[in-house]
Amino acid sequence: MEKEYKLKMSDTFRKMSAIYFIVGLWKIDQWKASFRQIFAFLLFVICMISICVKAFKTDDKDESVFLGVTTLIGLIQIYRLYYIIWNEKKVIDLMYASSTSCTDDYETFFHVNKKLANFTTFTKCFLVATFALFIITAFTPLLTKQLIFNFAFPLDYKTDEGAFWIAYVFIATSFLLSVTCCLFTSMVWYIMMNFVVKFELLGNDFKNLVVVRIEKQDADSLTNRQAKQTLYLRHLIEAIKSLESTTELLEEFASTFSNLFLLQIFTSSLCICGGVYSLAFSSHDDPIQDGFYAIVLFYCFFDTFTLMYLGNEIMFSSDRLSYCLFESNWIEQTQCCKRSIIIVVERLKQPQQIIVCKLFPLTLESFSIIVNRAYSMFNILQNFRT
Repeated sequence: MEKEYKLKMSDTFRKMSAIYFIVGLWKIDQWKASFRQIFAFLLFVICMISICVKAFKTDDKDESVFLGVTTLIGLIQIYRLYYIIWNEKKVIDLMYASSTSCTDDYETFFHVNKKLANFTTFTKCFLVATFALFIITAFTPLLTKQLIFNFAFPLDYKTDEGAFWIAYVFIATSFLLSVTCCLFTSMVWYIMMNFVVKFELLGNDFKNLVVVRIEKQDADSLTNRQAKQTLYLRHLIEAIKSLESTTELLEEFASTFSNLFLLQIFTSSLCICGGVYSLAFSSHDDPIQDGFYAIVLFYCFFDTFTLMYLGNEIMFSSDRLSYCLFESNWIEQTQCCKRSIIIVVERLKQPQQIIVCKLFPLTLESFSIIVNRAYSMFNILQNFRT
């Protein structure tokens, strides 16, 4: 029987997808990359290479650390840009598949719908803040006639005004591409949030086996115990099938983005450590540059924390499924049905987790390990500095 209340893809994230089509990073013909896509990708790669070269060539150790952090962040953004251009269909399919859910319980539907609305508001705030910071970063050099940070460039942009404008356009365009990668990041977060909602709806289905649907059936046809038991078993099978499909979709999501997550986990400690180091030991003569250091540190911390938090929420929501099934009307079922329930409960005792390359689970515990490593590396850098 088709369920009454349905969740569909958010209009906000649908518009984000449309932005990629408008700017040309996504296209209807997915067989080969367009010139615009290849040009954007190569431009961003060249920008990151120039920053990396400057990090090795500069004599200022503090500047070298900051440019190294910027290079690591850029490396993650390059990989995201690769996903945007060459894995477009997979991302769109996962967004649509994960956002499609349904339930019979209006109260639960209202709760998860509100949860998704709050998450969408949070994402909007993140993107607005990101765009505002991009505007500040992009237009500040126009007032100061000085780039926020140095990078390797064949022309002398510090003394030649023409070279300065070429370098400015080069950096500003690269920053804009980085902002588009933030759109992709929010889409990944949205997919993960949809998995949290799916497991919550499954928990409600397990908890309310028969109860919700009995109210919609003819009361006389369900007066005998055998009919109720048959209905319970049928709805249990439906819930298990839904669980299996959700689990398969989660595994597909994890396998699709495992390399990206692995790169982010490996570099996050270095990025957080470098961001703290740059902010702590900067000369503080230029408040604009200090503000940029703070932005980089906040972005590194916030990006990693949100990913780990959503992974932890997926684990937590799936972990409640066994208890939700225990809360159902299982005690009145037949012995055969009870045995099936015991098997399902044992299966549900193992919560679903996103484990990157079978090594790193996306949990808050992993985030605490990342922060601790960043603190340890900061102490090492501080000792070398003194």
